[in-house]
Parts: sequence; C-alpha cells; structure tokens
Amino acid sequence: MINVEFEALKAKNHLPSPKGLALKIIQLTLKEDVTTQEIANAIKTDPALSGRLIKMANVLMSYQTRPIVSISDVVMSLGLSVVRNVVLGMSLVDGSRDGICRKFNYPNFWSQSLLTAIAAKNFVEGRRMGSAEEMFILGLLSQVGSLGLAMAYPQEYSLILEKVGAEDTDTILIDLERTEFGLDHNQLTKEMLADWGLPQVFQIAALYHEDPALSDLAEGNRNWNILNALHIASYFSRVCLSHERQRYKLVQKLTLTAARLGWEEDIFTELADKTVQQWREWSKLFGIQSTEIPFFKEILQTAPPTELEMLDVGAPEVSLEAFYPLRILLVEDDYATMLVLKLALTKAGHTVATAGDGVEALSLLDQFIPQLIITDWNMPKMNGIDFCKALRCNELWQNTPVFVMMNQENLYRIREIFEAGASDYVPKPVNSKVLGARLCVTQRMVQLQEERKSEHQQLRTVAAQLAASNHRLHQMALTDVLTELPNRRHANDYLEQQWAMAERSGRSLSCMLVDVDFFKRVNDTYGHKVGDDVLQQVAQVLRSSARKQDMVCRFGGEEFLVICPDAHADQAYQYAERLRQNVAAGQSSLNLTVTISIGVASKAPAMLNAEMLLQLADKRLFIAKEMGRNRTVAN
Repeated sequence: MINVEFEALKAKNHLPSPKGLALKIIQLTLKEDVTTQEIANAIKTDPALSGRLIKMANVLMSYQTRPIVSISDVVMSLGLSVVRNVVLGMSLVDGSRDGICRKFNYPNFWSQSLLTAIAAKNFVEGRRMGSAEEMFILGLLSQVGSLGLAMAYPQEYSLILEKVGAEDTDTILIDLERTEFGLDHNQLTKEMLADWGLPQVFQIAALYHEDPALSDLAEGNRNWNILNALHIASYFSRVCLSHERQRYKLVQKLTLTAARLGWEEDIFTELADKTVQQWREWSKLFGIQSTEIPFFKEILQTAPPTELEMLDVGAPEVSLEAFYPLRILLVEDDYATMLVLKLALTKAGHTVATAGDGVEALSLLDQFIPQLIITDWNMPKMNGIDFCKALRCNELWQNTPVFVMMNQENLYRIREIFEAGASDYVPKPVNSKVLGARLCVTQRMVQLQEERKSEHQQLRTVAAQLAASNHRLHQMALTDVLTELPNRRHANDYLEQQWAMAERSGRSLSCMLVDVDFFKRVNDTYGHKVGDDVLQQVAQVLRSSARKQDMVCRFGGEEFLVICPDAHADQAYQYAERLRQNVAAGQSSLNLTVTISIGVASKAPAMLNAEMLLQLADKRLFIAKEMGRNRTVAN
C-alpha cells in the first residue's frame, strides 16, 4: 500500500524532485560506464552550481591540506555518489524554499535539515562510524517526506499540522498522516530516497530515525550506528531550534541519549558547539536562513535538573538469563553516562549505587557492600586502574568482580586492567548484549557464592543447634530431674576427678553422705507428692548452704552426696553441722520438721581410691542413723 501511494504521488508530479542539471547528474551516475570527466563536464555547464559545489567540497573535506579548486577535484575528492547527493540536496533546497501549505514552515524545515546534516556529519566523524560526507546528505534529506506531504497535500497537511499544534508530538503526527494519506512522512522519505538511488542503509535510517527502537538492527553494527547517529543529529536540531522553554526541557534527554551511544558529556558538548558554529556559516552556502541560538554548553548549564525516573532515553534492555539481582557499584565521572547505565541496570532489577571517582567509590564499599563493581577507566582523582589496585589490596574485596569500561582507543591497554586486578572489561559505548552477557556470568558466580555461603551458614547453625542439643542431653543425663542437682553418675565422675587432683597435689578432700530422716514415713503418711516437696526443699537448703567449690548431688532415693574439695576432716565436720542445722531450721509446706543425718569422711593415706572414701562416709552415715538420727558422724 505504501508503494502504491508513493507511485500515485510520483505520477502526479506532486513531490519535490531534482530538476535540470541535478536530474542529469543523477541519471549520469546511475550509468555503469560513466566517467569522472563526464560528470565534471556536466556540472561545468552551470557556473553558479559549480562555484557552490567547490565551496561545499572544501567545507566537507576541510581536513585536506590542499584546497579544492576545480570541479574535477570535487568529483575526485568526494566521489560520484557524494557529488550526486550534494547536487540533489542543493537542487531540492533551491526548488522548495516556499510553498502553499499554510502551516508548513518552509524556512525552518530547511534550516533544521541543514543543522541535522551538519550534526550527523560531525557525530559520525567524531566516532569514526562511517563516511561523514554521506551522513551529511542523509541528514539533509532525512525529513524530506514532510516536505513531500506539504507539497502534495497542502490544504490537508496544513489542517493536520494545525491539529498537532504546539504539542509537536511525532506519534500523533504520524497517526494523523497515516489515517489521511495512507503513509507517514518517514515512510515517504524512505520511498523518495529509494527512488533517487540512495543506498538501502540510508533508507532504513530515514525510516526509523525518530524511534530507532522500532528497527530490528543488531546493536553495535554499522547500520545501527548510522541509524542512531541520525537519530541524535535529528533530535539535536530539534532541541536547538525549539522554543527556549521546550529547549531546556529536552536538552538533558538529548545528552543522556548521546551518552547511551558512548558520547560523554564534555565530548558531545564540544561536537554540538562545533555544529552550531558550522551551521551559522554553512547556511550561507545553501542560502538558508539561520537564527541566533545559544551554544549548546550554555543550554546545558542553564537547563534545570531532571529526575532519573522521569527520563526516557531508550536505555538498553540488559538481557538477564538466570536472573539474580546484584548490588552494583557504578563508578563513572561523566554524569550523563552514569545516569544511562544506572537507569539500564535499575530497570534490569539491580540495586545500583554510584560514585564519581575511585576515591569516592572506596569510601562507599563498607556501607554498600557491592557484589559487582563497574568502573570507568578515565576518571579524576583516582582512575580505574589505580582504583582496582587499591581495591585488591584489601582482603575483604579481593574476590569482588570488577568490570572496567574502556573506549576503543584504549583497548590496546587491556593487559593493564587485568594486571591491576580487573575481572573483565566492557567496551564503550556500552553494548547492552555485551553487558548482559558479562552480567549473566557474574550473576551465576555470585549466586553460587551466596548459595554456598548460605549453605555454610545453615551448616554452622545446624552444628550449633546439635551442640546445644548434645549439651542439653548431656546435662539431662547428669542431672536429677526432681531436684535439678547433679545425679549419682555425675557425682561419681566428679569425685574421681577430685580424688585424682588431690593425689597429685596433696590437697585435702572430704565428702558427706546425707540421708533424710524418716523419709519413708513421710511418703506413707502424706503421699509421694509431699515426699517430692521435702526432697526439693532439702536440696535447696543444701545447695544454698554449701561453699562455692562444693558439689551437692542427689545420690539416690532420699540420699544426697556433698563433695568438698580442699576441706580436711575438722572443716568438713563444721560444714556438715551447718548443713544439718539449716535443714532442721527450715519448714515444709505441711509444717513438717525435716531433719537429716550425715556421715563425713576425709581422704587419708591408707585409702587407695575414691570408692573407699565413699564407703567410709556411708559407714558413718549408718552410725548416725543408729545413734538416733539428726546428727553428724565424722569419726
């Protein structure tokens, strides 16, 4: 349908087209056997055009030391295709300076087209992405479809432009054009360029330059670079020629879009100001009106700050296989480049902190704890190489992945970044697929590290829980449930330990066997619950009355064992008497008088082991009970 509409317009001769000499030049260049001299001879028939063409060639080829002084030199220097396109552009400008479409601003159209052309040339030349001369022609003709609609449908197009009005929204304009005419201005531009024999890459760039995301070009290849260079150039001319209020609103998006393609703010500003200056000069060559606009640096400095979330700069979609969000520290001194990368990484789900140089980045490490660091090479105070070296000197950050961003001209120094401790490098301008691939590898590595760390933590937690459980079980195995005193097993072990220590050091050791008097009578009279209360009461009194170094144990039934290190016979007897008296002074819950009998034994040279000490205490306990109970027997 688009081709049908175009052919219909072309047949009615309603479109801007080359005429006279320009048409002849185009026809000649399409011949396979045409010579340079034939082209030069044809151009010489129009002295005015010859003079303008020589001036234009000297401007386009300003880097040459020898000036171009003849048409033959023009054709030899620029080449047949560029000469044809320059003549085509001049012809279209001369034949379309005004028209009857009331709302179409013809002078502004050509002024913006020339500014786009110069910007496209300078941007491509600055990035060395293609032929600067060809980009000039592409920029000049990139919006010719709008001129075509204005000439073919002056009344209808005027109404459409009136509807769009001050909004100047490309999407609204395109929708209205397609509804009214069956094709929009970008589609018409593509068909016109194809009809004039311009290469297909120019046709694709013209079709998608207002929204490069609609194309299916692979990021980073030559055609993609040309398309995006034209996009930046077109947006730049729009910013410069817009009203002051709108200009300051658009300028930050422009710098961020440029940063997206690898132009740092200072470099882009320099190219932009060069473009504005050349536009003022070149307007005279084409006979195009130019207006006074401030230099780009002035526009940028006075533009109000814009929140990152409010910007739509076509940030690269970073593909994420095996998605795992990272904490990324982004170290970049160029504000525009930093914002573009931060927006892309944030949209991809990562948490991003930023620093303007290596010194600031080092101060953020302990606070942010990054899992990945992406740093630029060239920065003030501390560059990427020195930052990597400083980072690797700290044991805590020796294994943190570090990507170093490098311009193409620095790629020959790759070895330096790896020697400094970098994990990988990312070429600038940053390609989203390249960055995505490197992130994917890092994500898997960090994820495995975090999972391993989590597993180790879980193992440590389980081990600690098992140790605590074992400790509780061990304590339970050595503790009497009713009185919470050490049980007989624990008592025997402790007594053996103290006996061995006393043997080695010659220290004193005593023990007491304690029995609750008439305990069976308490159980039979009041029940086992009261009996348990009595045992708990006796245990509490014994525990509170004993010395710190003594161990009070429940030995079995109503018997208790008190082990007294460093206590000779007389001391042990005194301790025992104090225990007996304290128990007798206590009152049970039923106002029962509870008494105890105690047998005391102390280590003597004739004793061979702890068992003999315990037997002696048991024998003396029996004597105490035989003597009427509630007494202590120590000899």
